[in-house]
Amino acid sequence: MPNPPRTASRASYAENEAAGEAKVSGRVLVVDDQIQPRRLLIDELRGSGFEVLAASDGEEAWQRFCNDSPDVVLTDMAMPRCDGIELLRRVRSRSEVPVIVFSGHGSIDSAAEAIKAGANEFVSSLDHDIDDLVELVREALRPPGAADSLQDIGEHLIGTSAPMQRVRWQLSGLAPLGAPVLVTGEVGTGRSTAIEALHRFGSSAGGPLTRVEAAGFSPPCRLAAPGAVHIANVENLDADAQRYWTKRIHESEAESFRDRLRVFASSSLGPLELDGLDQGPDLMRLLSRFRVTLPPLSQRTADIPILAETLVERIGVRLGRPRVRLSPSSRRLLERGHFDENVKQLEEVLERSVAFTRGRTILREDLQAVVDDVQKSVDRFRDEADHVKRRELLEALQGSGGNIAEAARQLGKSRSALYRLLRRFQIPIRRPQ
Repeated sequence: MPNPPRTASRASYAENEAAGEAKVSGRVLVVDDQIQPRRLLIDELRGSGFEVLAASDGEEAWQRFCNDSPDVVLTDMAMPRCDGIELLRRVRSRSEVPVIVFSGHGSIDSAAEAIKAGANEFVSSLDHDIDDLVELVREALRPPGAADSLQDIGEHLIGTSAPMQRVRWQLSGLAPLGAPVLVTGEVGTGRSTAIEALHRFGSSAGGPLTRVEAAGFSPPCRLAAPGAVHIANVENLDADAQRYWTKRIHESEAESFRDRLRVFASSSLGPLELDGLDQGPDLMRLLSRFRVTLPPLSQRTADIPILAETLVERIGVRLGRPRVRLSPSSRRLLERGHFDENVKQLEEVLERSVAFTRGRTILREDLQAVVDDVQKSVDRFRDEADHVKRRELLEALQGSGGNIAEAARQLGKSRSALYRLLRRFQIPIRRPQ
């Protein structure tokens, strides 16, 4: 672990800020089995403006990585249960997020092992202080000169929060390539919008973007190249379709993606759920190399004011009420609100509010009435959807004689997903006799 921080570290950071250097922030996962050095590093990173997640070994870090999507990983090399190299390999199996490995017993061999496994940096803590690690984190998070692309994509994906800056950086890097991209995120986070931005400002911009629903897709795909296809809800592809897209992506990559159809895919499933799918591991592995996960609105509440103002302006023009605006108290109400369906639900609230307002200002009491009405509709729809899911699950279990694997196959789900539904609906598992 690095030595305690020098007193000049914060001062030098402040001097950089004063000199006009843009502050870089983001979410850092710190992994170290030694408590005191870990706390020192966490304090220094937080003092430098970073959000910090902590883990005491590689196993705990892997769970945090899957659940919390950090922007950079800073890990010790020697740890119990799962060491830094194994953690690095797991991260590289699904993500290109920057990983910095440090070791108190650094050597040429350990450095070579870390770099070979995919580390962005290897640091011997015998030769570096904590502020050196903080500077490496800052450099890892600083977008590499993609200002024009970032600005273009920013017109589609609104927000100045650290999670959205990270997403725009990832998309601006991926856009010019021909490689397939998987966009994940909860319902209403803007997966289609992100893919439209990738297409519009990317290598496939010269052709059309065609959306196909995975559940209804049957190979072959007769779409012309150049262009792009968006496979929505990719987890619903059947086995034949998975093999088809796996082969097509392999063939395209073998030709360096020249003059081919670019493949985009989207899913509302989280990383662990996608990894738990019983079918299509080859396809998911191909797609997950270049995965972008859109944050829910609850993780970027700072974006709500500018997002709401932009949406109100666009909706007002579309509905024929171009100069409508939110009152200050209405904006505060939205900042404190919780939107289960993310930007999608926020947009629905604002669309109704723009339509129902009789003046040019959306007042707080009018907005509150719309928020309450939309929430009731969402709750009612969720209850109805849950009722349908529960009935389908019971029918599949009955038809399979209680065989979980067969019921999962009938429903097009993984066994792990089926077990989660059983727990959610409190359905007891009856083993076949």
